[in-house]
Amino acid sequence: MITAKPINMITAKPLLSENAKDFIDYALDVIKTMDGAPEHTAAEQALVNEKLAKLKEYIEVVSISYNETVPGATENSLAKTPENFSGIGHS
Repeated sequence: MITAKPINMITAKPLLSENAKDFIDYALDVIKTMDGAPEHTAAEQALVNEKLAKLKEYIEVVSISYNETVPGATENSLAKTPENFSGIGHS
């Protein structure tokens, strides 16, 4: 039988690595909850499904954190593209 731990929300943190670590820690907890799946009761199945739904929300936090970390293309950087750039291979 699964002992239900309270499901805590992962809060977004300033560093991508912190968000990724929280996601991985929670994912491992979800995997442990899934152990013994063929014998799960309806309550255990509901708990696992609830945790899986939260896991989807948490990956969104990681995705947002990643996209905030990666520098995006700006108009200025596009304007600095050399004229002889062919877009494929070597120019």
